[in-house]
Amino acid sequence: MHHQNLRRLIVCLCFALLASTGFSAFALNAPKRDDPFRIAGKPATSGYITHSSAPFEPDLREVEMIAELGGLIAQITPRSLSTLRRSLGSMVEGTDQLSDATPIAVLHLHRRVEKQDVHVALQIYQLAWDPSGESLALRAGDDDQSRTWSIPREAFVKLKVNLPLADVAGSSEEIKARTPIGQLSRPYVKSKTQLDVRTLRARIRRSYPKLTRDLEQELFRVRLPMGYNPEFPAGVLVWISPNNDGRIPRIFEPILDKLGLIALGVDNNSNERSITDRLQCHLDSIETLASHYRIDRKRVYLTGMSGGGRCSGILQIAFPELFAGAVPIVGFDTYHNAKANSTGGFWAAGLGRPAGKWMKLLKTRRIAAITGSVDYNMPEMRVRKGLLKDDGIEIRLDVIEGMGHAMPKAQEFGDALDWVDEPRRSTMVTDFKQAKEVFAAYIADFGQAEPATPAARKALIRVITLAPWTEPAIRAAKLLGYE
Repeated sequence: MHHQNLRRLIVCLCFALLASTGFSAFALNAPKRDDPFRIAGKPATSGYITHSSAPFEPDLREVEMIAELGGLIAQITPRSLSTLRRSLGSMVEGTDQLSDATPIAVLHLHRRVEKQDVHVALQIYQLAWDPSGESLALRAGDDDQSRTWSIPREAFVKLKVNLPLADVAGSSEEIKARTPIGQLSRPYVKSKTQLDVRTLRARIRRSYPKLTRDLEQELFRVRLPMGYNPEFPAGVLVWISPNNDGRIPRIFEPILDKLGLIALGVDNNSNERSITDRLQCHLDSIETLASHYRIDRKRVYLTGMSGGGRCSGILQIAFPELFAGAVPIVGFDTYHNAKANSTGGFWAAGLGRPAGKWMKLLKTRRIAAITGSVDYNMPEMRVRKGLLKDDGIEIRLDVIEGMGHAMPKAQEFGDALDWVDEPRRSTMVTDFKQAKEVFAAYIADFGQAEPATPAARKALIRVITLAPWTEPAIRAAKLLGYE
């Protein structure tokens, strides 16, 4: 009896403590109807964010061209849904002004209920009374009323979901006009690859400083090639400068125009800066570019001079899935402790050896390093080139007679980048030919009809995946309902 009274006293004290702090038992067990992340009384199991309220077919969410045409912003994992749910504020009043507003995005939720996929769409609004943009509104439609919750924009930022501040739709000419040549227009976008502690441990495998860069303080440079066509994905050359001037060197221009590559640079990102922040800025610049232009992610290359050349080697080796090749200039880092034959010492590794699958992928990339016969980094680059070659990496080292620690001439750089880019150009030709053949076979079997079988649908998806934004891919997308 004494124990029962003691338990009752403890329970009463706990409730009194919760009440005194403004936290109620109701908050722990809110009615299911007041939780927008529940479907049929249970948590949603998958989600994604788009520009429209129309559902996005699961087999098309991974097809980049369709994702863009359909306005797919991001896919949300069950774990991420839980993060958003924990950030959700209470239902808010006084949101009549949203009745005429246009949502900036739509959060789609799914769950299997009684062997059927149930879909719920939550409209995401910018709250007009919060000009700072830090608070958003989630609105779910009911039969007779709309329910609205507040949610911090930071909750989406933590999940690396870049919600638009306004409607970003527009023609390709409008998109082209929005981004001036010289400086990439804001807002800048965080890369999905963040050099946090976990990523550094898995990929760099060295003790690097903590990531501290602030995108609001950065300045990204951009140069479009002559004859740039905004309708077609362009390749990208990332320039890593050894000093604070991130403008694209003039010697790059002939080969950039010949190959149709967009060039990117970053200001105030010199050898003096923390290497973690330095590398991250270049990853962020690519994602920002992709928010303005169509880019070919299978055709992104790296180059840099001196310390920038070393950075290009680190990024290429650590992230071979992001970069198709590199042209390091008078500076190059690898994962080897490279022995110096003349002194008996060694040049320390700049990163750790890639894990199995990344090493296998690295062997499909090309690296064309450039040095001079009187460059003080030439002996080290020669040793590193030999070590990589022994590991099965496709690498060449161009030693320019009489050149010191300096930039090569336009022709010399152009020859190196042209060689690095050659495999992707060859693949593009092969892929386009195969896409035409697959689409022709579809037309022969089904005519201009929409796909009526899974096999027919799969064939159209293959056309788009092989040669996105080409004529057969555009026709295939139209048959799938996307123009």
